[in-house]
Amino acid sequence: MADGPTILILGLLLTLWLTLAWYASRLYYNAREEGDILSGLAWDLARLYARFFHRLSVHGRENIPPGPSVDGRPILVIANHTAGLDPILIQAVCPWFIRWMMAADMTGKNLEWLWHFTEVILVDRSGKAEVSGMRAALGTLARGHAVGVFPEGKLRTSPNMLHPFMPGAALLISRSNALVLPVIIRGTPFCQSSWASLAEPSRSSLEFLPLIDFAALGLRSSEMMPHLEAAFRDSLAQKPVAALAA
Repeated sequence: MADGPTILILGLLLTLWLTLAWYASRLYYNAREEGDILSGLAWDLARLYARFFHRLSVHGRENIPPGPSVDGRPILVIANHTAGLDPILIQAVCPWFIRWMMAADMTGKNLEWLWHFTEVILVDRSGKAEVSGMRAALGTLARGHAVGVFPEGKLRTSPNMLHPFMPGAALLISRSNALVLPVIIRGTPFCQSSWASLAEPSRSSLEFLPLIDFAALGLRSSEMMPHLEAAFRDSLAQKPVAALAA
């Protein structure tokens, strides 16, 4: 009969084997769904990072569609911008890939490889080059893939602050006939630098609101962002009732 230490070691080895088997099956699943093992690994790491480092809670998970399009209409994810880790938290919860739009002046040095890997759509806010970013986003939506936008255009400058929404996202909605998935972000670290938030633990939360069909609402492009901004302000003024672990 095995002694206590032997049983403990065998138990640890069995636990390790089961963990590796589970992780290998997850990698296989992601590789089969996405066609890329590295992307699957990155998604799993993002989930672990969000759950344990930022203790992420999720509200309104039932509002997340099963795919990046619904009835042939692509999803445009729109969120308030609180910290540099915002895209990571949202992607860690959504089961489908999101191409995020990002200001080119926020990319940092020597990180071209990262933006290439994550397929970020860079937007030059200085003028002419912004058109190419809009074209890339519209092309992505036309192929039935999801795009993510932070319509404030910049990070908050004080806790719980919401900047006015810029009209660019309305152009994407009207030209792509996209459905909008609003995401309310709370509790992320308040840092002066967007990168600093990645290294500071938090109790962050995401609230997914129901999909918005602006075509069914009959709103003009000029009315879309004020309507959405008002919805965000109302939601931020309230505290979600229930949460689900990421």
